[in-house]
Amino acid sequence: MTNTENQTSYDEVPYGSHAFAQSHPDRLATIGRLFGLAPAPITQCRVLELGCASGGNLIPMAFGLPGSEFVGVDMSARQVAAGRKIIQDMNLKNIRIEHASIMDVDAAYGAFDYIICHGVFSWVPKDVQDKILSVASANLTPRGIAYVSYNTYPGWHMRGMLRHMMLYHIKQFKGTQQRIDQAKALIDFIARYIPTENNAYGLLLKNELNIIKRTSDWYLFHDHLEEVNEPVYFHQFAEQAMSYSLQYLGESDIGTMLTSRFPKEVAETLKKINKDIISTEQYMDFLRNRHFRQTLLCHKGVPLKRNLGSGNLNGLLIASSAMPDIDQKTGGAADLYSPGVAKSFRTPKKQTITSNSPLTKAGLMILRENWPHALDFDTLSDAATKRLNETQILKGKPTEQNRQMLATDLLQSYTANVIELRTWQGDFVRKVSERPKASPLAAYQIGQGESSVVSLRHEQVPADPLTQHLIPLLDGTRDRATLFDRMSEMIINGTLKAQQDNQQIKDPEMIRKSLEEDIERRLAYLAGAALLVE
Repeated sequence: MTNTENQTSYDEVPYGSHAFAQSHPDRLATIGRLFGLAPAPITQCRVLELGCASGGNLIPMAFGLPGSEFVGVDMSARQVAAGRKIIQDMNLKNIRIEHASIMDVDAAYGAFDYIICHGVFSWVPKDVQDKILSVASANLTPRGIAYVSYNTYPGWHMRGMLRHMMLYHIKQFKGTQQRIDQAKALIDFIARYIPTENNAYGLLLKNELNIIKRTSDWYLFHDHLEEVNEPVYFHQFAEQAMSYSLQYLGESDIGTMLTSRFPKEVAETLKKINKDIISTEQYMDFLRNRHFRQTLLCHKGVPLKRNLGSGNLNGLLIASSAMPDIDQKTGGAADLYSPGVAKSFRTPKKQTITSNSPLTKAGLMILRENWPHALDFDTLSDAATKRLNETQILKGKPTEQNRQMLATDLLQSYTANVIELRTWQGDFVRKVSERPKASPLAAYQIGQGESSVVSLRHEQVPADPLTQHLIPLLDGTRDRATLFDRMSEMIINGTLKAQQDNQQIKDPEMIRKSLEEDIERRLAYLAGAALLVE
């Protein structure tokens, strides 16, 4: 693993290199601040990613945070070369990718405020795992935060069983692609013929098989067929981290840390039987059959505050895409802000929160109207108050008790993944201008033939064929009429097909109307995905 001169499996089959929002320094800084840490501002920090592949995660960070410095390390010469080309093409001066082993990282690299290691820990031998934690300790600033993701038991027992089946089957084949194809063939065979009726084993296996069948070749190869894949129980990982003077800070998804997501009697039992946060987390893994963690670590001895309260929102930004459930009988939201009337707000991913507080309901509506922009608490509270004054629900300013209730409700919404908390906001615009401009990073990625792009919220956003042809035209010089003309030319010359309900449209008038509507929808989509800039 330490010899960078030898070709690695990642040179032969490059790992899909994408953005992971959960590993962004903003996510790490937010969790740190919620638990009483004072991490470095992400606009002026140093970030190290161990096993960065071709920079699909790290390069967008560097693009969005030009005042910070980013260093990536990877053993695959092929992927390092690909990442360096992107950096050169984008003319980024605040990032470099080193062709090196994790074992080579030492004091000469300097100290980092944020260290990221995503999708590596479980797939390397014990000595490399120890080195990852050693770097996370020795190269981490005093207030720094390290992110490490890894496979966990008990959830990986079932997946491990399938991995062993595939490894047994493919050992008779030599070529990499043949081994991948044969592993998929085995999965198809088992999925087709294993009985599920009155068969608990079959039902469990079927669910895991369906997950594996949906994965791409590179993911199947590296996640399931690599020589090393060693899941651990969470308590084992925590003990290993402690041996390097690192303590458990939390999870990148803070909602998974809460016992409140369990039934009341379960939460009460967990509280009784557990002596500390490590054992609580371990028992929750048992209950959830958890198979993967994204753990945040900080230096041992740094004081942490585990009790979340309304004061935790100070200095943080709040955003939400949640929409209110509208009563289909009335067809409107006339009673949306009425006191005592419970309303549910639901995100596109179906996370839900219900509230009967007028101030909370108004706050959630204000956030939805400003999406994807985030607001600080005072601005949000003032805007919600104004809304209630306009609707005659409230006269004057809310009491401090009302504001505290709003803050508490927002924290609950955060743990339910209905709202986001951030320390920073990317440089994007919420509204479509007369001459819209796409993020230069997104335009570059489309130019490289990508079917998804990274937003200025560090999210991987899919782009359908029409969007892929539209983004390169959004350079800030073209108005709607010009965009329409250019897209029409693509339909005329056959580059694009006009469709409605998956049927090709040939009538010129229908094509014109459909294209105008499609362009407006795509522009709204790009704005909502934080892909448009000034």
